Amino acid sequence: MDQFEPIRTTAAILHGELLAEGKDPFDLLAFVQAAVSHRDLELVWLPRGDPALKGAKALFDDQGGTICCEDEGDPITRTLLVAHELGHSELHAGSATCATPDIDPSRSTEAAPVGLQRVEDYGAKERRELQANVYARELLLPRAFAHKLHAVDNLTAAAIADRMKLPVALVRQQMLDALLLPTVADGTEHEQVEVEAPAREPDPSQDRAAAHRGKPFQLQAGPGTGKTRTLVKRVLSLLAEGIDPAAILILTFSNRAAGELSERLTAAAPDAAPKLWIGTFHAFGLDLVRRHHDRLGLAPNPSLFDRSDAIEVLEDILPTLPLVHYRNLWDPAMVLRDIVGAISRAKDEIVGPQRYRELAKAMEADAGGDEDARIAAAKCLEIADVYDLYEAALRRHGGVDFGDLIMRPTQLLEADEAVRIGVQLRHRHVLVDEYQDVNRASARLLKMVAGDGERLWVVGDARQSIYRFRGASSENMVRFATDYPGAVIDQLGVNYRSTEQIVRSFVTAAPRMGASRGMLPLALEANRGQGPGRPELRRFESLDDEAEGVAASIRQLEQDGVRLRDQAVLCRTNGRLNEIATALEARGIPVLHLGSLFEREEVRDLLALLSLAVDPFGDALVRVGAMPRYGLSLQDSHCLSRHLRSLGKPALAGLAEAIHAPGLSTPGRAGIAQLATDLAPLRSNVSAWEFLTVYLLDRTDLARQLGEASTVTERMRAVAVWQFLNFVREQSPVGAGLPIQRTLDRVRQLVLLAEERDLRQVPAAALHLDAVRLMTVHGSKGLEFEGVHVPGLTVASFPSSNRGQRCPPPNGMIDSVENVLPADEAKRAHEDEEQCLFFVALSRARTHLRLYHARKQRNGNGRSPSPFLDWLPAMLIENVANPPMLALPPGAPKPQPIAISWPSNWILTDSRLGSYEKCPRRFFYTHVLGLGGARKPTAFSRTHDCLYELLRWLAEARRTGEPSLAEAESAFEVIWKERGPVDHAFADDYRRLASRLIGALLKAGAGHRFGDAQPLAIDFPNGGRVLVEPDEVAELPDGTIVIRRVRTGYRRSDEYDRLEYTLYLLAARNQFGSRAVVHALHLTDETQEPVEISTTKIGNRQKKSETMLAGIAAGAFPTETDAITCPRCPHFFICAATPPGPLKLD
Repeated sequence: MDQFEPIRTTAAILHGELLAEGKDPFDLLAFVQAAVSHRDLELVWLPRGDPALKGAKALFDDQGGTICCEDEGDPITRTLLVAHELGHSELHAGSATCATPDIDPSRSTEAAPVGLQRVEDYGAKERRELQANVYARELLLPRAFAHKLHAVDNLTAAAIADRMKLPVALVRQQMLDALLLPTVADGTEHEQVEVEAPAREPDPSQDRAAAHRGKPFQLQAGPGTGKTRTLVKRVLSLLAEGIDPAAILILTFSNRAAGELSERLTAAAPDAAPKLWIGTFHAFGLDLVRRHHDRLGLAPNPSLFDRSDAIEVLEDILPTLPLVHYRNLWDPAMVLRDIVGAISRAKDEIVGPQRYRELAKAMEADAGGDEDARIAAAKCLEIADVYDLYEAALRRHGGVDFGDLIMRPTQLLEADEAVRIGVQLRHRHVLVDEYQDVNRASARLLKMVAGDGERLWVVGDARQSIYRFRGASSENMVRFATDYPGAVIDQLGVNYRSTEQIVRSFVTAAPRMGASRGMLPLALEANRGQGPGRPELRRFESLDDEAEGVAASIRQLEQDGVRLRDQAVLCRTNGRLNEIATALEARGIPVLHLGSLFEREEVRDLLALLSLAVDPFGDALVRVGAMPRYGLSLQDSHCLSRHLRSLGKPALAGLAEAIHAPGLSTPGRAGIAQLATDLAPLRSNVSAWEFLTVYLLDRTDLARQLGEASTVTERMRAVAVWQFLNFVREQSPVGAGLPIQRTLDRVRQLVLLAEERDLRQVPAAALHLDAVRLMTVHGSKGLEFEGVHVPGLTVASFPSSNRGQRCPPPNGMIDSVENVLPADEAKRAHEDEEQCLFFVALSRARTHLRLYHARKQRNGNGRSPSPFLDWLPAMLIENVANPPMLALPPGAPKPQPIAISWPSNWILTDSRLGSYEKCPRRFFYTHVLGLGGARKPTAFSRTHDCLYELLRWLAEARRTGEPSLAEAESAFEVIWKERGPVDHAFADDYRRLASRLIGALLKAGAGHRFGDAQPLAIDFPNGGRVLVEPDEVAELPDGTIVIRRVRTGYRRSDEYDRLEYTLYLLAARNQFGSRAVVHALHLTDETQEPVEISTTKIGNRQKKSETMLAGIAAGAFPTETDAITCPRCPHFFICAATPPGPLKLD
């Protein structure tokens, strides 16, 4: 359940009671004063600095039943103070003192997964203040009241804020919560009577662990054994002995786990819970950084840089980076992702720049004459150089990254005895949950806090260690006894979650796991006893069949009484998860799944709106205009886009004039007029959150429409919009330019780096909806479900393939590895983690566990079953013969072709056909609609364009003779100054590269007589025609005609499998017959060679070309998604929108 729902309910009830007494909800200061009296409390106004305020803005004294507030500021400022302290009096035991930063009732209930908010909301004090803020907001403007004012009284957010004199940010956030997040009542329509759980047999090992005293203690807790319950018992036993709750520190690894622990302890010990320190390791590290910022040379509240921020920091100092082995002129920024990962991994091991360099130099000294070892050492030295510069850049920005939150406090405590003793005295009893997830940095920090470990108590399960990508290792469980001599190791022995059959399945798998090394043998008794059946294995022919089989199985369990919300589909990858989500929704099965947030249709609408605000060409109209509110046809969108480009002004400024666009239909004029009206007061220089909330809540009724959704699928669209708006509230601490453009750039980078994972999590307020939960196995850790479905159990999918390390660490950096090369350790760690993921997947199920295997890949090749299936003996698994499948219902929507009237002069070239092959949808936007002028070119693409401009110059110059190298260089210099990346950090490198390629180009032309490179036509049997535009056409002395394709890059191993070479051959033979040859010139390699392709391949590609030509003619433009290409595509924010209606090109 959403932890904030009871808080909101409490505040709303008080609001209603005051209304019943006749209080005016629009006179808010009088209203909160009445609320204080209603609760039999006293309100005292004090001047600033009064000793009774204890240095705070406001406080609640529980002993005297008094709220004291600073008597300064306007009435609404004082109102917010009183409402906040009233929240503390209602929600929290004990007194509270609040400073200015604590009081912000506009705060969201969920931290955006960026920057400091990823960490700080889960400190004990921060959680209390957030709860008081939410209470205050709900008391002053209950969601139901906000909904009425907006939906019934037709007041905008600005009008409500003006009427109530509330901050507009508070009103907007409350309206977003009221309109977009489902209430608990929304999930009651499918409620069923809960089946009474079997009696919980007491587990003596829980009591034994809770009562342990005097020595370091490690509790090994298998799945479903009640480790959190045992930890709570431990805390309660300490409190019962009179231990000061402020002396108890409880650390875990996820915000979700910290929240659950806080809720449980608040329920069990309401008076003591606020004084306990409960939070993540990173939140604790942040607390230490803030307490000792002066000793660390940091500001009191340093900016926190996530991975994308770190990459942006390195991009800013790109000119100073001494890159050789990691220099990538084609795409300089991409390699920075790997370098940042290497630095982060070093911080996981408390290895700073100096130590990193020492290790790299030791590798260099040991390399001797071994060339591979010498290169490996040089690469590590290169990372050390970048590490130094990165740390200096962080200091200039006054920031820290996530690795610093553990490394910097650890180094401080290890070096400063006085600070260390102070921390140990403050936290005399330390408890750690999920100990298997500690990395060496966390382990060393813990050692500094816990000392000899006499009062240290940890619980974990090595077989659930699934975060090795950040340095976590189950080996730290094994090393506990070494780290803390005399430690006592025990384990829990009763599983309370699963049936006997399911428990046996994962207990049987345990001995096969690498993570079991050094652990106590897993021995579990199933408290629930025998269940209705064994885990099932269902095999299917194809991936589509597997998805249909999962759908049928879900409906089967639903008919047997298992609610949809009590079922989960767990996949190894997000890609497969998205495919199954689409298949389930197409079959009418609602899913609780956001997927890739920035690629959802309703979020893309908002991204397109933002793009329209900063794009000078107005390409986003293709998506924005297709929104039902505007109803533009495809023809109207095309007319408008062309007209906006012709105006020569920003699209936002040109909308009002766009109603005069030639060829615009009458409905189109009405639609664009409506859009111009909606966006008229909005400006491109505001924040993305400001722009969108004004649009949704003041200028349109779109938020209200989203809130009126009647189905779970529609509600999830509203939830996705809420999640996106929650994300855009937070700005990156680095970057320049308009805030909206910075947000759009950040979105692209997050998708490119796969750093948007946290945004896939469904907000807690929506988890009660009756829909199937879809998540990765990583995301399922700590959860349980009545029925669990695990598809994708093939050899290449689960376990996933080990991709190796792009920036391997120096030998000796990984503290737990002795005499093992980093690559070998990484391989072993990957294998162990995949095994742990399988173990986690099996152990999430309570009663029904269903495993799935598809025999064939999408290309028709066979898919061998996962080796993990061999771990489960036949006696434990029921192989279901001919498992049922759920087909698409009749009339299910299918992609419709676009009816296009092509002009007689429209030409399809070889490069355009190649574009269609890569992504038909991009082809449609670029070559049919003519969009994409706002593409941000890379330095290499600009160099590439300059070289092709030189090719055109050469073609003209060669009419009268062969130009010299000096003449070519002189001509290129003119082109370069006009179009080259002269302002780029690597400009000199690109210019030198260009000179080398120019030399290769001229050298390759020696002895050739060049002619005009006229387009060469290919007429295909199905009536399609392609014009090949050769880069060069030359004649050799023997009369051979050379059709040459010039490439600026390297020759790839599969170079001649590219479609363009086949088109060159077909065109050459068609035009010149047998005396024509095709040559490929690879300038970077300085190689020229004839292109040879087998007859079979030519035939296959000719058929493929005919198929693509037919697709273009038929208006078929499907998308081809790619993790690297898509976020860099100029059409990323509008894909795959298609306004309705035909298109006539002229």
